[in-house]
This record gives sequence, structure tokens and C-alpha cells, in this order.
Amino acid sequence: MWSVSLSILPIFLLLILGYGLRTKGFPGDNFWPLADKVTYWILFPSLLLYRTTTAPLTGDVLVPFAIALIGALSVCAILAVLAAKFLKFSNPLSGSLFQGATRHNTFIAFATADMLFGNDGLLLAAVATSILVPPTNLFCVSALVIYQGNKDGTLKKRLLQEILRNPLLLAIGIGVSLNLSGIGPLPVIHDMANILSRAALPFALLCVGAGLHMHSMRSEIGAVTLAAVAKLAVFPAVMIGAILLTGLDGVAAVILVIYGAVPTASSGYALAKQLGSDAEAMAAIITIQTLLSMATLPISIALATSYFIGG
Repeated sequence: MWSVSLSILPIFLLLILGYGLRTKGFPGDNFWPLADKVTYWILFPSLLLYRTTTAPLTGDVLVPFAIALIGALSVCAILAVLAAKFLKFSNPLSGSLFQGATRHNTFIAFATADMLFGNDGLLLAAVATSILVPPTNLFCVSALVIYQGNKDGTLKKRLLQEILRNPLLLAIGIGVSLNLSGIGPLPVIHDMANILSRAALPFALLCVGAGLHMHSMRSEIGAVTLAAVAKLAVFPAVMIGAILLTGLDGVAAVILVIYGAVPTASSGYALAKQLGSDAEAMAAIITIQTLLSMATLPISIALATSYFIGG
């Protein structure tokens, strides 16, 4: 337990550093929104392109990963919809609950896989991201548009817009296509993506920390608490059940647990504002989950490592 906590402690220290720098106004109020854009549009897509081009996208890994990841995502999505309906949450609040229960912070997942397992972990994380990002975005955009009322039947149009302008999806699509087609890494482009990818994780973690909103933590405490339980307890539990069904073990199984146990994505705030969800509640959900994950993520990983790897 302590060895796992110490191994991933630098990740959370970077989050805290990012928050501290932003609250102190360093290097300036305009820096962090611009840094977030650079991370989202340039650095992290470069990391995904570089890794997915060479990731082991074979049936031995791909099929059980898809069953576990999409299965766990689907279960939590259904539970979030049912909980919001049972508790009679407003549609905007229901949309934020849905995102909080289903989205995953890819930045933290990648960084954790890197810290614990190095290159092997990053390759498997690339496979997990390739599988999980497309349906997660599809589910979340669909849910938020439906909760908004799907005015003028715009669901298909908005889904298409989100897919076409999502740099993570585009990078994954290009990388997977190059990988599966046998073309492989493109000369020069692959090397450039490698250089950019080295800055992606530290920069991304600083931006995640800078994006935390402590003032919003009391917003809609019921939905915030429910989203935290769903994402940090139910999601990893369902993921472990799916892993056991697929028969996966070793590092691959632990990587899946990491993706189940990381907090919700900070990008959910922007999507909430864009599609009429409760952005204040979404900010609280992101902040609370990120803070709680400093304790819950090491516990989940330690238990998974002990069971699936041993020692």
C-alpha cells in the first residue's frame, strides 16, 4: 500500500502545484486557460498518436479490454440514469451526475500507468484509452443533449460535431488506423509526436490541478456525493468483476483497475457549459473526486496489485 502511494505521490503533488500556482496568479491569470488548450489540442493528442501507433492492438489484449471497459462504462451509465430519475434531479443536474459517474481522467490514468509500470504500462494505457474514449464521449454527449431536450432533433448533428472536433478521438483514430493497417509509424511525424508527448503528462497534470474549483465544493452536495461514490467505488468494483470474467491478470488487469478508479475528467466542465448541464455542480464533482482519489486510487491499485500480480 505505502509503496504504491509513494510511487504515485508525484502525480498528486503536480496537481497540488498546479492549483497553488494558479491561486497565486503565477505566471498570470491568462496562462492556465491557454496552457489547457495547448495540452488538449497539441500535447496529449501527440502522446495518444505516438502510443496508439505502436500499441499492442491484438485480440489477446483488445477483446478482453473492450469487454471490461465498455461493460463497466455501460453499467455505471445505466445506474447514473436510474439514480437521477429516482431522486428526481433536474435535467441539468442529471447531466452533470452522468458525466461524474462515467467519465475518466485520462491524464491521471496515463501518468499512473507510467509511474508504476513504465513503457509497458503506457502501451496498455494507450489500448485502454483507444477503447474507452470514443464510447465515453458518445454516451456523455448523447446524455447531455437528451437531458437538454434534443431541441430540433440536433442529437446526430451535435454528436458528429463533437467527434469531428475532438482532438483525442482524431489522434486515436489516426494512430489505430496506422497500427492496424500495417503502415506503422510515419517517419519524422512519429519522432515529433514523441518529443511533444514527453511534455504532455506533467503539463496536463499541472493544468488539472489549476482547474480545481474549491469554492464550488458545496454545490448540490447530494449529486456530488453520489457521483463520487459511483465513480470512485462502483466503477472500479464493476471493473474488477468484468476483469475476473475475462480472465485477465498481471499488469493488464491493474491498468484496467486504474482506469476504473481515476476521478472524472476535467473536460466535463467545458462540455457541461456547452451543452446546458449544471456547470457549477460539474466543477464541484471534478474537484471532490480529484481530492478523494488521492486516497482511493492508491487503495484500489494496492488491492488490485496484490490480487492480480501478487506480492
